[in-house]
Amino acid sequence: MTKSILHFIENTCRIKQTDWDSKGFGHIFFALLKKHHFTGAMQLIETGNIRIHYIIIGCVILEDEANDWKTTPLVKEKLQCAKEALTATAVRITSCIYEADKEAKSKRSGDDGTCYKKTKTCVKGKNSEYRNHAGRLLLNHGYMRDAIDTGNMAYLENDKIKNILNKMWFGTKEVNWTWQTMICFTALVAVHIIVLPLLMFNMEKLPLLWFYRKYNLPFMKVYIHMLGFLVLFLAYAYMLLFDYQDDVITYTDGFIIAWMTSFFVDEAKQVTVAIIRGKFVIDWWDILDWTLIVVYATGMLLKFHEGSGFQTTSKVLLVAEFMALCTRILHLCCMTEFLGPKLVVIRKMVADTIAFMFIMTIIMVWYSVSINALLYPNSAFSWKEIEKILSNGYWTLFGELNLDSDTLTPPYCTFNRTIYPGGALQRCPTQLGLYISPYLKALYGLIAVVLLLNLLIAMYSHTFNEVQKKSDVYWRKKQNCFLEEYSIKTVFPVHLQLLALPGIILAVMWFGYSYFTDNIPKSSDVDELDKHPMFVRVFLYNTNYDLRLTETDEAEKNGAKQAKG
Repeated sequence: MTKSILHFIENTCRIKQTDWDSKGFGHIFFALLKKHHFTGAMQLIETGNIRIHYIIIGCVILEDEANDWKTTPLVKEKLQCAKEALTATAVRITSCIYEADKEAKSKRSGDDGTCYKKTKTCVKGKNSEYRNHAGRLLLNHGYMRDAIDTGNMAYLENDKIKNILNKMWFGTKEVNWTWQTMICFTALVAVHIIVLPLLMFNMEKLPLLWFYRKYNLPFMKVYIHMLGFLVLFLAYAYMLLFDYQDDVITYTDGFIIAWMTSFFVDEAKQVTVAIIRGKFVIDWWDILDWTLIVVYATGMLLKFHEGSGFQTTSKVLLVAEFMALCTRILHLCCMTEFLGPKLVVIRKMVADTIAFMFIMTIIMVWYSVSINALLYPNSAFSWKEIEKILSNGYWTLFGELNLDSDTLTPPYCTFNRTIYPGGALQRCPTQLGLYISPYLKALYGLIAVVLLLNLLIAMYSHTFNEVQKKSDVYWRKKQNCFLEEYSIKTVFPVHLQLLALPGIILAVMWFGYSYFTDNIPKSSDVDELDKHPMFVRVFLYNTNYDLRLTETDEAEKNGAKQAKG
């Protein structure tokens, strides 16, 4: 059986590439893995026709086969060895592509983009984008997301993979957080309000070209975005605490309105770009961004309506806006490897708390209703009374036992129904309640405080340990999301979108004109970078991101051939 499969592979590999594409070879590869013909699968890989995507998915097939209860221990060990071999092969292919990229880059004369030799990987033009084939495969072709979704730890934790991602994220493969590095990044952020408007007119001449390449790094884009949100955060907090005036727009209000208007332009641009790209995906952060805009606009409009009710609603909405803004800033704090996993821990702890509170709520209602029925039976029905009853059990969890009020006796309290509803004196507890309530509180403290809260702490500890074990995976996943989002964005942050608005409108009009005249180059038809006009890539979005270059496919094929053995 094995000989016939190998004979089939040898004949198949003689067929021209125009007849069999990578998908066809990938399906044959999957079939061989399913049938446990590992020798044939590895031989097919060495032909150079199996892409990294199929190798990573092949690891999942082997993992599923190994987890099958019908699989014997001997076969499981064989499957695990085969999975490790496939992962090592994927790493070798990626490394070969990366080394080829470095060699091609070394042939360039410098930052001016000219070449010593005519090579396919060398880009002409000062503002052209360097063809980082390894990075494009990991990010644009989705190989990194494949590894994340399949949980391939060996691939994610490989040093070569980390170097490629760090090069795309920080601009250098080795991130050394010394004070010089921090000063450099901080200085670039400090002067961006001056330099970025200059880049709207020219970015091809030094030193503007150098600044453009630095500001075009995804890390710098996120850094500047976070700075803009922090400035809004401080202005908003100042407005709520010291400069909130009804029916008057203060200078602080004017600054916040301008910032939120620029924020609206940025969100509208994102929607436009998603429609142009044909990839309209809505996530929770997009919903939060539009909620911030709508809530703030509603709160400011209600602020100028006459009547205390409208102004009270306005103040509540503006405070809720501030709370949502803090959540948005926390999301941007995930840009560092140190803070990213910590925020994942908090998110998972919140999920644990929500699940835990279902049990806790039942226990609290049991205690609150029981002790109130014993101490103060036949109470008057009202929402305020219900709130008082339920809050008793909640605050008891935090040590608010309220022992004095439950042991009051006349003349410090009264049984007269005409007196205690007015609040002049408190209602006296019943004798039965005074006798039983201490034991009920002790039982509630034992169950809720000692048992359930310690159980919650244990759940938190388990979540923290699990996230710490996979912190690198969580960081790579977060980094991949940031890379996908901010590689498309332009260098202009959210708070400078009003300045870039004329260029944005011009770029959208160009797309509209090209669509109706059928002159727009489609991504599937474009095989070269920078086909779209420069002002589109500068003001609207990076149109080079969606391209599937033939050179990148060739680089992957060459890497697969070089990785033999």
